[in-house]
Amino acid sequence: MKTLEEMIDKAVRVIDISSRMKDYPEFAPLSNLGAKPFVFDGVECAGLEGFLQALKTPDREQQIEICAFNGPHAKNFGSKIYWQDKQTLYWAGRAYGRHTEEYQELLSRAYQACYDQCEEFRLLLAKTGNAILKHSIGKDDPTQTILTIDEFVGRLVRLRACGTLF
Repeated sequence: MKTLEEMIDKAVRVIDISSRMKDYPEFAPLSNLGAKPFVFDGVECAGLEGFLQALKTPDREQQIEICAFNGPHAKNFGSKIYWQDKQTLYWAGRAYGRHTEEYQELLSRAYQACYDQCEEFRLLLAKTGNAILKHSIGKDDPTQTILTIDEFVGRLVRLRACGTLF
């Protein structure tokens, strides 16, 4: 029989979905840096970080190149592209204002594609159960990041709850 402390801990478990997590390292692949191969709009993506970093450039060939990376390699590649002045991101020849609903829909489509195509991602997300998900190393200011903590964690929670973002 479980102790009261064990039951409370399980009920209010908080899982930090960041690449530096220490408490629940088995969930580290849920970080955007984790390898989660999927195809999005005909482009092979090694993971979500590659896709996200690719949004910073209007150059389609460079986008395809960045999408092939995952983890820190993708993050480092994308960190050299400054997009904040214009608050514009790009995908497949189209410009997206950072603060538009169309941009949010693009992100949701990408996360949905990854969820649908990457079984490890689906299973690991389901394994978090009813835990509260957080991202301790992300940013909250949408003018400074292409994906805020709320945008990231919110998508994971919605996918976990119903398997769809639409």
